Amino acid sequence: MTGVSTRGVYGLAAMHVLSHAPRDRAMQIKEIAAMTQVSHSYLEQLLSALRKGGLVTSIRGANGGYKLAHAAHEITVLEIIEVLEGALCKKEGNVGASVILEYFWADIHEKVKGLFMLKLSELDQAFQPYYYDI
Repeated sequence: MTGVSTRGVYGLAAMHVLSHAPRDRAMQIKEIAAMTQVSHSYLEQLLSALRKGGLVTSIRGANGGYKLAHAAHEITVLEIIEVLEGALCKKEGNVGASVILEYFWADIHEKVKGLFMLKLSELDQAFQPYYYDI
């Protein structure tokens, strides 16, 4: 069973920053790096993977950079994590001949996926009450 590494955490942070940019404006890596405090080179790797996964687009040139490939309300946290990390909470290997354990792991997998089905646009709303406590 895998967890979420810094790859997923930082990739989600970059996507969150991009979700706040105007739709018609691409953000440069240096802007995203400053807002997420993630290194430029690591962001390049993450954004490249997110581009290949169809979640961001890149634009070349002086006004180039990255922007979301879809509206923030169309992208789930699960999609972002799975592009960067692979399948979330899948059991590895055989758990034996126990049908009960097979159902248990399948149920856990679905519940964890459900937690990550939050839309990128819903992050601010879902956790805004906690923001003021920080």
